Amino acid sequence: MEFIRSFDIGKSYDTGFPHYRAQILSRLESALMLASHIGSGGCGPSLHYHQVDQLYYLVSGSTQVQLGEGVHHAGPGSLVFIPAGLPHCNWNDGSDSETHFEIIVPAPSPVWPIVYFVDGPGEVPAEHRTDRSGYVMSAEAAESTEPMPGFRMTPLATPATGSEHIVVSMAEVEPGHGGPGTHIHDFDQYYLVLDGELTVEVALEKHVVGPHSLVILPAGVPHRQYNEGAGSEKHLAIITPVPAQGRPWDVGVSFAANGEQHDGLPIR
Repeated sequence: MEFIRSFDIGKSYDTGFPHYRAQILSRLESALMLASHIGSGGCGPSLHYHQVDQLYYLVSGSTQVQLGEGVHHAGPGSLVFIPAGLPHCNWNDGSDSETHFEIIVPAPSPVWPIVYFVDGPGEVPAEHRTDRSGYVMSAEAAESTEPMPGFRMTPLATPATGSEHIVVSMAEVEPGHGGPGTHIHDFDQYYLVLDGELTVEVALEKHVVGPHSLVILPAGVPHRQYNEGAGSEKHLAIITPVPAQGRPWDVGVSFAANGEQHDGLPIR
């Protein structure tokens, strides 16, 4: 598996909406993740809803987003949370292109529609409506904690904010610091590096990951991460599904090659 996926406009496709291109970064059962680019004057689909939750993180530029009856401005560093059943749409009325990291969670079935169009916010069928609220939030508006020395976390989407399927936090790692030693999870985890460099050990591979790259860590894969750089590093830390209450998030493991090697079937 390719554990590191970088934003690459050359790998994006034309969505069919004005000035809107998207690149699929990951598609596990837990979530579909994309890098989306909308040029000046461009937009996504008109007012619509999903049967799954959606989140945007504005990497660069800005967007206008309608959530239900309200219209919000989302600038760089903002997280937009859109619960299933909430009518919404977004457009770029600025002079520059915008890039946002997009999450659809859980990943929709490939045999179901993703988008359901409506004429107005009140047109969602009763069985698909939601009582959860959408929001736009920046890390500056939330309170951070320091679970480990030199490692700060700021929650952006959690069950407390209405996010039932995913936890998204802003993580900041000072030079010479990092997360716990080699460990595994019951859930899938992702890091989207935003600033600086993050060193990630995945199974027996070591990667130095720069900005605008997504690290994909499926459940059960041993890994650890730390900052060997000269400056601080910043990334989105994402876990899905939400861990069960009372269960540990990280389970430490010992993992090393033992020297045994076996050949597979001959390839002819």
